[in-house]
Amino acid sequence: MGESAVMYIGPTIRGVARHGDTFSGGIPGRLETLAESRPIVRDLIVPLSRVVEAAKETGTEGMALAIAYGRILSMSDEEIREIMEGEKKDVKL
Repeated sequence: MGESAVMYIGPTIRGVARHGDTFSGGIPGRLETLAESRPIVRDLIVPLSRVVEAAKETGTEGMALAIAYGRILSMSDEEIREIMEGEKKDVKL
């Protein structure tokens, strides 16, 4: 059986994922790379069956998903670029 469809409900991360992107059969490589470096990203990738509930949690202060959303939102473009470039360097070795 294939994987269920999921949605990224975190903030848009330019060049990686947009808020509301949906995926089935796994998540794209760039988002996976970011999630490996910052595991909290995985908290914001939810099954479609949980999207409404999870989206409410991202807007509720103190909830785990709201904290995760805030942490991803606070990442600088430079930090994200360094993570993505690190992936490219590893591939070349």
